[in-house]
Amino acid sequence: MPEKVKSVVYFLDNHEWINTVMGIIMLVTGVGLLFNYSATINQLIIVIGLFSILKGFLNFNNFFIVDSKFRHYKNKNIFIVGAILNIIMGVVLILNIFTNHQFLLIFTSMWMLLDSIPYVKYALDRKSGSDYKVNPYVISYGLVLICAIGNYTTFYSSFIGAGTTLGCFLIIATANLFLFMKEHQ
Repeated sequence: MPEKVKSVVYFLDNHEWINTVMGIIMLVTGVGLLFNYSATINQLIIVIGLFSILKGFLNFNNFFIVDSKFRHYKNKNIFIVGAILNIIMGVVLILNIFTNHQFLLIFTSMWMLLDSIPYVKYALDRKSGSDYKVNPYVISYGLVLICAIGNYTTFYSSFIGAGTTLGCFLIIATANLFLFMKEHQ
């Protein structure tokens, strides 16, 4: 079999290609939302729900990556819990059960934070990023916290829109995903 075909087969057989495709989708959508900064939370609710479900499946995929590469890692089930929470939150958002503007902002801010918990726990347990001068995980998850707080403050401010905070979160989540993938190479 030619070497190029072997590399394509290996790439498709490996679980990380799914992360690459989903990361690119999140990045493109995040940049698009930055340009559509005037969108309200009610207009973004379906997008947020779909990305919550997408991030849930990403957590399932990351569980399989961690399970296959680090069988001795005892806290790998946190990715499953994160996946289930993401999917439940996404379904709740898509079904539009709650229409109160302030509650939706609180709910999406909670989603941003809950989505990051498995990655933060994994990075802390494995001491990821400690070989850098400044730990990129601390910076990126600090930015996620700022996005979550900024998302909630859009209720009280007309300066920043929910589209901006969601776009920033998706861009940061993409960076976190690529940091996670780089950790496994």
